[in-house]
Amino acid sequence: MVADTQLETVKNPKLTLIAFQLRNILQSGDEPIETSDHLWEKCRELGIKLGSPQLKDLIKQIQKPDGKIDFASTDNNSDHIPLLKPDPDTFLYFYGKPDANYPQIQGGVYPLQIHDTYAVDITFYRPEAVVKVSELQTFINPHNCLNPDFIQSDLGQTLLFWAEPMAAENKSDRHFLKACIRGLFPTPEAELLLKHPPSEGQLFGSPIFEYQTPTNHLLIWLNNSPETQQLESQGVYYEPLINLLCCRHKILYAYRQSRWCNQQAKQLYQQLSPHLKILEELPEPTPPKLEILKQELTKLPRLSFKYFNHIQEIKLHLNTIETNLKNYQTCVKELEDIALPEDDLPFLHEFQAKAISTFIEQIEVDLEYLIPGQDLFSELINTIRGLVEIEQTECDRSLEHTIQILGAGLGAGGIVASAVSGHIEQGFLVKDDQNQYILNPGISALFWSLFVFLLVGGVVGSINGGLLEWYNNYLKKR
Repeated sequence: MVADTQLETVKNPKLTLIAFQLRNILQSGDEPIETSDHLWEKCRELGIKLGSPQLKDLIKQIQKPDGKIDFASTDNNSDHIPLLKPDPDTFLYFYGKPDANYPQIQGGVYPLQIHDTYAVDITFYRPEAVVKVSELQTFINPHNCLNPDFIQSDLGQTLLFWAEPMAAENKSDRHFLKACIRGLFPTPEAELLLKHPPSEGQLFGSPIFEYQTPTNHLLIWLNNSPETQQLESQGVYYEPLINLLCCRHKILYAYRQSRWCNQQAKQLYQQLSPHLKILEELPEPTPPKLEILKQELTKLPRLSFKYFNHIQEIKLHLNTIETNLKNYQTCVKELEDIALPEDDLPFLHEFQAKAISTFIEQIEVDLEYLIPGQDLFSELINTIRGLVEIEQTECDRSLEHTIQILGAGLGAGGIVASAVSGHIEQGFLVKDDQNQYILNPGISALFWSLFVFLLVGGVVGSINGGLLEWYNNYLKKR
């Protein structure tokens, strides 16, 4: 370990951001979603922040005259589609000067599309320069502009730090690695990255280290030999590496989304308890019971649909993980095929194992718990529909019964009243031949007709109602 911090220097340092953003989703087809241009907007912000017109105007390089970015395609069916025009195979080089306190920065940007995902490579470098590790942030991460809290891509990002340690003692020294991380990031983020020891491997004959937090993924690749320098500059590893990182971040994103859907589905399932209690405490009278059941029948299908939708989304996320895991395994093999015989990348296999044993298995367990809840929603809705039909039938039968009673009673009463009114000859408050007030015959007839109508109608209605009630009970017993 080097005691003198002045010896903690690196040559040719560069920091590469590789960030990923969803372009389109299943529901949108080939049409871009609202947030698809997020990376290009961030490049514009970076250009303004760093005083770089090339970064600021990057989106103009990939847009059509109408301001849209087409769904890219190639004749060779490649998954890795550059977006720069007219020469898509070159980086767009940029320069800038953030402010008077910063040196001039330089780098390159490379936008591309991988399936349904936009990706951008933004690299800051200091060619042939020797830089103290304590000053790395100033030269290759000015204003922490490549940090996740600024980029905020939806799928996530990876930072790849490449450098040649100047002191032989620093070739794989952990103290040197810690110094590099503290030189690249603000203290809180650096300490979070250093909280756990890194995974270690070897690529093209030089050590490579992986650090990660929930929001940050950092690879440190130290150039320890001329062979490493030559193979890295050839860039043969680049396409399988960026494709691998894309698969990795899509797997992590799908798993995070599945966690959210699982939580939402659980909350919906918990809302079933009050509805079950309502059914247990239904009132006996039919009209209020029917009203409560109808209200439940309007609420529960909406909850059931949301619950079903979350389960379907979880299944889609599981399929996304399984598909990208296969692609990830292909990329690992491609990297191993071009690597040197003595190279080893165990952390790539560790992630692969974690995706199977943790992500996929956890989602499968979630679905085993959630799918029976979907059946419970359906059974509850069907039960309420059955109760509504029964109560509605009882209500209709009761109304028909009442109408029959009233109809029979009123009909009989009307007949008798008509017969009686024909025999009533007394009037009320009219003068007779002797100029004396007596009852008018019309009013008297009306009064007696009404009295007889109500009396006979009530008697006949009661008899009819009793007979109907007896008949209905008789049918039920049979």
